[in-house]
Amino acid sequence: MITYYTDGSCSPNPGPGGFAVIKNMQPAVLGAEKESTNIRMEGKAIIAALRDAGGAECQIYTDSEFWINVITKWSIGWEKNGWKKKGGEIKNLDIVKEVCPLYRDSNAALTWVRGHADDPGNELADEWANIARERFVRGESLTIEPEATQEPKSVEELIEQYLPDGKIMQIATVSDQQPWICTVYYVQRGTDLYWLSLPDRRHSQEIAAHNKIAIAIPIKFDSPVIGIQAEGAAGVVVNHDEIAEVMQHYVSKYGEGQDFYNNFVAGKNKHLLYKCSAKKFVLFDEVTFASAESRKEWLL
Repeated sequence: MITYYTDGSCSPNPGPGGFAVIKNMQPAVLGAEKESTNIRMEGKAIIAALRDAGGAECQIYTDSEFWINVITKWSIGWEKNGWKKKGGEIKNLDIVKEVCPLYRDSNAALTWVRGHADDPGNELADEWANIARERFVRGESLTIEPEATQEPKSVEELIEQYLPDGKIMQIATVSDQQPWICTVYYVQRGTDLYWLSLPDRRHSQEIAAHNKIAIAIPIKFDSPVIGIQAEGAAGVVVNHDEIAEVMQHYVSKYGEGQDFYNNFVAGKNKHLLYKCSAKKFVLFDEVTFASAESRKEWLL
């Protein structure tokens, strides 16, 4: 399901305005008006998100309670009354008439979030709404250019550029010609990959019987997708100094595991620390891995 955060900005209010749509935590759509208001820009942002979704199932987060009420409650009565309401005119009627049918024909869920309350998606939408307004005032393009990614030229650059950001690693093992996939959280030290696991888990037992494994690490899910594949030998780490160093990486990355080393020394651990010494890394993305001929491989 697609996740959107939307927001609008106007300074002064009324005055030049901008809006932003954040799609899966990446800026996706920007827009602006010469004479606008915060409310208009927030409504325009929701319209842009609905149009971008194109009927796909999505979740739209906005800090505008006003537009959620308009879209899901008030507009129903207004439309029945010929787009009139008691007490005066319907402001921003052009946006109301555009957004309501879009929402009713969509697979979108609208959810209110409190603005400026440290919600990462909301903060990002607010930042980009201001960027849209500022670009518009300066006469600059509102087109969002894709991030330029420097392609790694060595395994050292590959590790430095991608591995620290990844968290989930899939491990492929085989026993009696039957494959098995297990998902774990990993940390990395150089070209070695580490994870915690119970020795009675299927992948742990298969590693004990046959230490050759393959792994896949998703790094970036939005387009272009980026991931890393690798293969190598795996086993249980028993060196105390290595365990102590690796667990510091684990604590820094995930905020837990502080007691692992002390419990290990005291013989109280149920989990063991496993390591894969990778022998080959393969970069997978939608640009450099469009075909087998163009993929990037590093043999260690």
